[in-house]
Amino acid sequence: MLRVPTNGGDLWFKAAVPSLGHDVGVTAVLARLRPDIALAPIAVDLDRGWMLLPDGGERLREVLARERHPRRWLEIMPRYAELQIAAAPHVEELLEAGLPDYRLDRLQDLSEEVAGKLAVEPPPAARVEELRAELATLGIPESVQHDDLHDGNVFVRRDGSHAVFDWGDSCASHPFASLVVGLRGIAHRFELAERDPGLDRVRDAYLEPWSDFASRAELLRAVELAGAVGRLSRALAWILAGMGEDESGEASESARSWFEEFREAVG
Repeated sequence: MLRVPTNGGDLWFKAAVPSLGHDVGVTAVLARLRPDIALAPIAVDLDRGWMLLPDGGERLREVLARERHPRRWLEIMPRYAELQIAAAPHVEELLEAGLPDYRLDRLQDLSEEVAGKLAVEPPPAARVEELRAELATLGIPESVQHDDLHDGNVFVRRDGSHAVFDWGDSCASHPFASLVVGLRGIAHRFELAERDPGLDRVRDAYLEPWSDFASRAELLRAVELAGAVGRLSRALAWILAGMGEDESGEASESARSWFEEFREAVG
């Protein structure tokens, strides 16, 4: 990232890490669909993985350090869900832009792929198939999944609205997998227990736009099942981000930790 001072204010130049270069194309597509929640680039160079971005405002992380309350997530989560709903019919376009394909039909192959890279046993194939089949029957359309939705990747604009940015870890998957990092990040920031009512309110705010697709009981079941999918996608994100360059470093340790959580969730 480079700050670019101009007569009209600061702009930001971003050169994406090559393995995460889909950030550029995905950002451009999502900003076209929902510029109200996705930070819209001023210019993109898809071949080189470059983009020029406006100043998005202050990061949510710094704002929450002052406010010390998760209420902003009650506004952000439903807008993010609306973005996913808007993006669902455009998954093929997003895949053409480079978005990694982690959709449910690939769940078994992805599980075995990660297990092979980590030299560990995958969860039983029958259990993975049960997870895939039940989640598929609940009727939630697959879409873009940010996979790193925490307060460091959301801007608070000067008008008080919010913009999600940094789609380098994103993938095409079950949309509810976003709640894995999302809710865990909120719990960490405010030292909340896993079943804190505040987290349930954020989850419910996220689920509200999805109420046209399934009943509340079905939505809650989908959240539970998609938690396993989200743990697998986090392992894949760490592998993509650089495990091959340093198999004993942070990427490897993080991938192993997330994959172990995936195995436990499936088993």
